[in-house]
Amino acid sequence: MRGGAVPTGATALRPRWSSLPVGVREAVESRLGALVVEARSQDSGFTPGLASRLLLADGRRVFVKAASSETASWVVDAYRRECEVTAGLPAGVHAPRALWTLEHGPWFVAVMEDVEGQHPRRPWQEDELDLVLAMLTENARLLTPPPPGLVVPLLADELATELDLVRRLEPPWRDTCVGLAERMLASPATTVVHTDVRDDNVLLTDSGAVAVDWNFVAAGPAWFDMVSLLVQAHGDGVDADALLAREPLTRDVDPDLVDGVLALLLGYLTWAAAQDHVETSPYLRAHQAWYRDASRSWLSRRRGWSLG
Repeated sequence: MRGGAVPTGATALRPRWSSLPVGVREAVESRLGALVVEARSQDSGFTPGLASRLLLADGRRVFVKAASSETASWVVDAYRRECEVTAGLPAGVHAPRALWTLEHGPWFVAVMEDVEGQHPRRPWQEDELDLVLAMLTENARLLTPPPPGLVVPLLADELATELDLVRRLEPPWRDTCVGLAERMLASPATTVVHTDVRDDNVLLTDSGAVAVDWNFVAAGPAWFDMVSLLVQAHGDGVDADALLAREPLTRDVDPDLVDGVLALLLGYLTWAAAQDHVETSPYLRAHQAWYRDASRSWLSRRRGWSLG
C-alpha cells in the first residue's frame, strides 16, 4: 500500500501571508511589535486556512494561523478551539501553545509558538516512528486524567456518527464491525486524546516529537491516538501489530478494542472517500481513500478475513 495519489507535504491550498488584507497584516505586526520579513506557508494538511511561519525583523519567529468567517467559518471555529485547548494543556505536553489571538473584521488570527522541526518522512521510518510513539505515550500520561478546567467532549459522543456509518458497511463486514465499534466506544474515557495524529500533524525536533492541530480533542481511551496513527504505519508497510505488542500503552489492550477503532475508521472513511470533490482541498478524497484501504487491510489481517 506504500505511496498513493497524495503528495506528502503539499496537500493544502492555503492563502499566503501576502494575500491577507493589508489591515490584518498591519494589526498583527503592530501587536508583534516588529515587521514580518519572511513568511513561509506550511502546505501540509487538508485545511484551507492560512498557516505560515513568520520571521520578524528582530529575529523572532512565530507561527500564525488565520481564516475569515465570511469564507471559512468552520476553519475559524477550529482555530479558536485549538487556542482554547492548548491554553488548558498541562506543562510538558508536547504541543505548541497559542500566544495570543486577534480579530480584525471577519478575520480571526492565532499567533502561536513556532516549532523548529520537520514532518516525518513517508513511508514511515522506524527511528522517526519511535519518536512519535514515545511522544504519544508521554502525552497520554500527562493527560490522564483530563486536566481540570479543560472541557472536552466524550469520544463516544463525537464518534456516534461514525458508528452509524459502520452500520452502512456491506455484509459480511458489517455485523462484526458494528459489534467491535460499539465495544470500543464503551471503553472508559480516561484521557484527553488528540484524535487526529498523522504525519502532517506531527513535527520532529531536536528534542523529540510534537503534536500540532489540537482542535478535535476528546476524552477517550489513552491508547486511541497510538492505534489510529499505526493505521498509517501499517499502510506504509510497517509491522503495526508488532508495535502494538511492544508499546506499554497498547500491549495489554483487548485486541477487539483495537479492531473497534479500525472498524470505526473503516465506516467513516468508506463514506467520506465517496463524497464529492472539494475544490479547496483537492487531495482530501484520495487521502481518505488511502486511509480506508489501510484500515480495511489491517482489520482484515487481524481478523483473518479475505479482501477478495
